[in-house]
Amino acid sequence: MNSDDRARNEITEITAKSSDIKHPEKNYSRQIKTMREAQLLSEADLDKAQIIHAGMANRDIINLFRDLRTKVLHTGQRENFVILVSCVCEQGGGSFVARNLAAAFAFDQSKTALLIDCNLYEPSVHTTFGIEAELGLTDYLADESIDVDEIIYASGVPRLRVIPTGNYCESGNEHFTSDRMKKLIDDLLRRYPDRYIVIDAPAVSASADTRILVELCDQALLVVPYGKVVESDIRTAIESLSRTKFAGVVFNN
Repeated sequence: MNSDDRARNEITEITAKSSDIKHPEKNYSRQIKTMREAQLLSEADLDKAQIIHAGMANRDIINLFRDLRTKVLHTGQRENFVILVSCVCEQGGGSFVARNLAAAFAFDQSKTALLIDCNLYEPSVHTTFGIEAELGLTDYLADESIDVDEIIYASGVPRLRVIPTGNYCESGNEHFTSDRMKKLIDDLLRRYPDRYIVIDAPAVSASADTRILVELCDQALLVVPYGKVVESDIRTAIESLSRTKFAGVVFNN
């Protein structure tokens, strides 16, 4: 799919008749119904990528992420919001939790989810979902001529969209502190009011990027890999996040 096709796909989601503006709930329903999906990932593909789906054999995992979704929704203070997921240490399962929380949001047929890969050191969204991304987040942040629709991709999971990291992954500090990054988040919330945004952030111990990104979010979840860290590591990681936005700890076995 070329960039023009992707742009048309996303534009389709936000196109509405003037009469729908008076009835936003009708508009949101139309957006979801007209979302054009790429070829859907098979159950075998989803299992391989460790993404929850309705047909998977392990119902416990599905229920765990549904329960996590419910708890996050209860702490949310508006219809859509941005939640950051980070891990205490690298390779501790932060990306696993982020993508499955996004997938759990997308289970609801009246809502959609967007997963943004902000982990420039261990990017995973493009490989996990098998996306050949021409452009991504850092391309958008570096080039003002790129529109947001050009970096949003269908994931192969119904009602789930993704933004991969992009081609400029040297340092996140300058990217994430920019006005354009803040504008991106604001635009996404405004243009897609039915969509929950999940940010896959670097491990707290690996980079200062997470402390920067948390300022752009409504909530922050900390993933703790079982048996890989000690209590002092967890306390340090929690202290690195904004206490006003800290939503809790997810233990990953």
